[in-house]
Amino acid sequence: MMSNLLDNRYRVTSVLGSGGFGETYLAEDTKMPSNRRCVIKQLKPVADNPQMYELLQQRFHREAAVLETLGEENRYIPKLYANFAENGLFYLVQEWIDGLTLTETIERGGKWAEDAVRQLMISILQTLIYVHDRGIIHRDIKPDNIILRSGEPVLIDFGAVKETLNVSTIRSSTQQAHSIVIGTPGFMASEQAAGRPFFASDLYSLALTAIFALTGKYPQELGTDPQTGEVLWQSHVVNISTALKSIFTKVLQFDPRDRYSSAREMLEALQQSQIRQNAPKQVPISPAMSNMQTVAVTPRGYTPPFTPQQSISAQPPDHSVYVYQSQQNPQKKILGQIVATVIVGGAIGAAIALGVVISQNGGIVALWNKFSPFNRPVAKVPFYFLADSAYKDKESAGFRVEKLKSLGYKDAGMFWIPDYPNLGNNQFQQVYTSQFKDLDSCIVKLQEHLKYIDDAYCAYASLDAKASSQRFTGSDLPPSSSPSPSPTATPTKSPTATPSPTRPSPEQAVRDYYNLINDRQFQNAWRNLTPKFQRDRAGGYKSFTDWWGTVSQVSVNGVRIVESKENSAIIDMDITYQKGKAIFPETLRMSLVWDESSKQWQINETQRQ
Repeated sequence: MMSNLLDNRYRVTSVLGSGGFGETYLAEDTKMPSNRRCVIKQLKPVADNPQMYELLQQRFHREAAVLETLGEENRYIPKLYANFAENGLFYLVQEWIDGLTLTETIERGGKWAEDAVRQLMISILQTLIYVHDRGIIHRDIKPDNIILRSGEPVLIDFGAVKETLNVSTIRSSTQQAHSIVIGTPGFMASEQAAGRPFFASDLYSLALTAIFALTGKYPQELGTDPQTGEVLWQSHVVNISTALKSIFTKVLQFDPRDRYSSAREMLEALQQSQIRQNAPKQVPISPAMSNMQTVAVTPRGYTPPFTPQQSISAQPPDHSVYVYQSQQNPQKKILGQIVATVIVGGAIGAAIALGVVISQNGGIVALWNKFSPFNRPVAKVPFYFLADSAYKDKESAGFRVEKLKSLGYKDAGMFWIPDYPNLGNNQFQQVYTSQFKDLDSCIVKLQEHLKYIDDAYCAYASLDAKASSQRFTGSDLPPSSSPSPSPTATPTKSPTATPSPTRPSPEQAVRDYYNLINDRQFQNAWRNLTPKFQRDRAGGYKSFTDWWGTVSQVSVNGVRIVESKENSAIIDMDITYQKGKAIFPETLRMSLVWDESSKQWQINETQRQ
């Protein structure tokens, strides 16, 4: 164990792993107040002279910048905190993902059922869509590189930086180059083992990872057909649907040209097979994946930081209510899917062949948004709805709608929030589970859905900007199972209203505080801080308002009680800040104290986790 600080900052506490490319450590950041835990990857560059080393260092920093972008914009990829070189070695400092790997989960809890494996694949495919659209191949998808954080899969250990450290990748064509292979034997497709990975190589590895979750067996235990080179998985996977078997059969073809052309195509096949297979009822989910369906809580989940600024159509976008028509004419539906697949897949292939970096501000994303079957406009009408999630783009919202349909919410849909001015002007696609004629009916369903989405709520969407949204949240429900309150009662508590004689919970106090921030009521929010915390903030109220003025939206995605006493509490929160077009997730630990004079909880201290 090294005793000195790395980069004069990071204290190594344990070794997590070791391999041919270097070592991985668990460390503490001594320059953060919380001594934040992080993962440090020590990478050994393969260079045989100083000039090559300098060039490798430049490439290393460039590829690290790519990892930084991926981690900042997607919560299912670890954040990159820093990168540096020291004593001839390169280092990446990344976010510590608290959870068990898929390997550890299966070893401890046993094999998963098909429903849980489907949810795992759907979530990973959504992350791969995000990664592949940026021209990046992961190259090492396997159970050890999927960590389940609160049930949600985080994809770790991208192989791109490792390849940049190999001098053979930057030699001139006249020099002898010895190949370097990134990946894990067994989970690698044949073309990847030969040093020529494709996007379809990641899909191949994902399928073998899913089979591991179903069977507990590694690819080496399955066997290989000596004639075709294909994995002999069929006899090991029993009691799964014919549809899932067909998907595995296609994605595990030896020739990558015979597999799905993209993660989108595989995801669509998986979702469509699930719709055909499942009856309209709640699908039971394995306990290990109980949180998998909560991948998006406003605006949590795969939320690209930019909405495409242009369309391939000259006409302005139609922001009517968008509902995925799963019962549309089969021939038209299939034709639409073929067109979308050919155009999107062909464009991706052409971009790769030409060495083009696929932009997120148009290009392939714009093509997908144009031809996606999620974009089916229907008439705008006032209605009550049960809110589930919200997203910056229609594609991700459509994926969530499809997931809700597969879970039995056959009336799930989405709409663009500004189309209903009484709800505000947040630039999000609102996903809902169903529509209702009255608030009482929605509240009945709200009590059920809160088990899966703790931020779910009922509201009224109206074309009249002056109409009340009648927002009704879980905190408005009675503590017992008594009948739901009448909608004639005030359904929501105004943050500025006189405090109720009943003391609110610390969790609700925090949500109310951020509601004040979102409503730009900075003075009232400032009063929710203790005098100590106000003094601790350099610049006082002015800096408080200046900083929050740069945040267009803050969302509380989860609240967990750490300690609760009569007049104090400590909670952990998952928060998402939106600044302009960028979205930044963060976990905070917050201490609160009860102020008897104002009859409210006040924030006394916060720390980043």
